[in-house]
Amino acid sequence: MITNKRVTILNAAKNAFSLFGYKGTTVAHVAKLAHVGKGTIYTEFKNKEQLFEAVMDEILNDLDTIFQRVLHQNERSLLKVHRALYETLQYRKEHQLLIHLTEEVNIHGTQEAVSAIQKVEQFILDSLERAIAQGVEQGRLHVVNTEITAFTIYKLYIAFIVDWEEKKPPLSKEEMFQVFENHIFYGIAVRSS
Repeated sequence: MITNKRVTILNAAKNAFSLFGYKGTTVAHVAKLAHVGKGTIYTEFKNKEQLFEAVMDEILNDLDTIFQRVLHQNERSLLKVHRALYETLQYRKEHQLLIHLTEEVNIHGTQEAVSAIQKVEQFILDSLERAIAQGVEQGRLHVVNTEITAFTIYKLYIAFIVDWEEKKPPLSKEEMFQVFENHIFYGIAVRSS
């Protein structure tokens, strides 16, 4: 029973934070959406911050699931890196809460929203770095510094998804891979003689 109540509250919190952002969400909003009293919320979560952390933990779990699913496929290392990054960034781009938090960061600079977006970005960067390191360990990638490589690839993907799409039609997953394979990945791939 308690588990179901907690799940109901978490689902309501996801909806509330997605609708109102961190700043605009109150425990009363969550209680109303969950069809429970405010006191019930406090029996499961200490405060709004703890409730928000639980929602963000679910988002990080979703991102980890995407990375793990892609990295366990039997594909070339470059294709795995591309697919993992592309899918996580699509998730980020389409997830209503992350969209709202990004807007909140840009408009209000709410510290909790800033921290949440930074946590998501760091999680993606760390996962990408691990994927690149896996390719290096398998002798499929030649990279001197996995952290710098992950950061560079991540920022370039962001530029194509955000800046490019402001002026041009979005690139398909295949087109994006071709751009990166030809201009970036070719330089780090180990080629057999």
